[in-house]
Amino acid sequence: MEVFVGIDIGTTSVKAIAVDSKGKIQKSLSRSLPLHTPKPGWVQQNPKDWWQAVVEVLSELSKSGCRIAAISVSGQMHSLVALDDRDEPVYPSILWCDQRTEKQCEELTGKLGGERAVIESFGNPILTGFTLPKFLWLSENEPERFSTIIKWMLPKDYVAYRLTGRSTIDYSDASGTSALTLEGEFSTRALELCSINRSSNPELVSSGEVIGSVLEGTIPGLEGIPVVAGGADNASAAFGCGVEWPGDTMVSLGTSGTVVAVTNSAVPDTTGGIHLFRHVSSDSFYHMAVILSATNSLNWFKERFAGEIELGEIEAIVSGTPVGSNGIIFLPYLNGERTPHRDPNARGTLFGFSSFHGKGDVFRSIYEGVAFALREGADLIKRLGTSIERIRIVGGGSRSDTWCQIIADNLGREVWSPRVDEGAAYGSARLAAMAMGLESDSWIKLDRCFTPNCEGKDVYDAIFEIYRGLYSSLKENFLVLGELQKRLVK
Repeated sequence: MEVFVGIDIGTTSVKAIAVDSKGKIQKSLSRSLPLHTPKPGWVQQNPKDWWQAVVEVLSELSKSGCRIAAISVSGQMHSLVALDDRDEPVYPSILWCDQRTEKQCEELTGKLGGERAVIESFGNPILTGFTLPKFLWLSENEPERFSTIIKWMLPKDYVAYRLTGRSTIDYSDASGTSALTLEGEFSTRALELCSINRSSNPELVSSGEVIGSVLEGTIPGLEGIPVVAGGADNASAAFGCGVEWPGDTMVSLGTSGTVVAVTNSAVPDTTGGIHLFRHVSSDSFYHMAVILSATNSLNWFKERFAGEIELGEIEAIVSGTPVGSNGIIFLPYLNGERTPHRDPNARGTLFGFSSFHGKGDVFRSIYEGVAFALREGADLIKRLGTSIERIRIVGGGSRSDTWCQIIADNLGREVWSPRVDEGAAYGSARLAAMAMGLESDSWIKLDRCFTPNCEGKDVYDAIFEIYRGLYSSLKENFLVLGELQKRLVK
């Protein structure tokens, strides 16, 4: 059977799926990845671990009887891979969640004309997780290793390079480096500030473009198979559930939460609360809101305070609790917040307790607080002129019908759950199939639909107004409390 292989280089695992011409998954494999945290705030990986995992899953697929027609690779954004003249990593890959570059972000932002100028040029502020400040950190802290850099790329591109010998990067991933302008070119000025030679840049290509074939001797049995440029993980995941045209929107309800909305207009949010990245489809972009604790909020509360209650029981309790949680409001800022506040000092808050309230009110307020945070991001996206119409919901939290209904009530739109929810790997498989001339629109099949409940929305509208005002009321207290916690928590 002919299959198209989509690979996703994640943070904790490499995932590979083999998909047939009708969009049905024939085989799914994964390999865990180690994370290294040598200092507080540092998160690194060895690129060779990604490659070893890819070799293992592709070898297993080739031995399973599947006839692989093409391979495409997606992966985590922002994480830097720097190679020397022997194609050896000069330093472990500094990941998207690494926080060591705060000083370098400030320095680069100043030299590029300030935050507003940076956003207007690149679509986003320079953040600690992004690629550009990692170059500067390496040059300042590891000058000898930095001096040996011949090539740089991102995680998925390292794997593609090992497969094909060609150093490339697609526009969706490049747009998260803080080095690609909104016009679609690498900024000579930005890279020069980090002492990066133009000759080390990967070649810019479009997602879905054939970039080469598996080199002889790389993986036995796979020589000559076409390799197709993939995309950034969020963009590929959106493409995998049919989010590819203006008005299409993906809500991801995982450990963190995102709202991804496709747009043809490259209008950045000058406040920096909403991201603007290039999409894998056509010449489009997407606006993205990010909240840091979505299902993590529920998992945290369950593990710390209600470990005896199973998730199925929680779902039953929440579905039986009135809309609005009897007036309890939850701010899901357990690990700070990204959209819209960009505040690492923000803290989780349960607001409105009385002796009347019970555990159902608390659990439901967590569901609703996450939905409010996603709604706030969606509202900001719409203010940028991007429409939110056809909504797909994915991620572990989307298995909860109650949570999906709460989100539909808050967004005021039908929310659909796709039949296949395999994230970025499925989007990569679609890109591989399309590169081989196969029509893949039929792969997108929708399963459950959640229609907004007018009565529920009226309640949520009233509570949301209070929710929106709580952060500004507590902001200064969050800052003071954050400093106090640093002293108290050993």
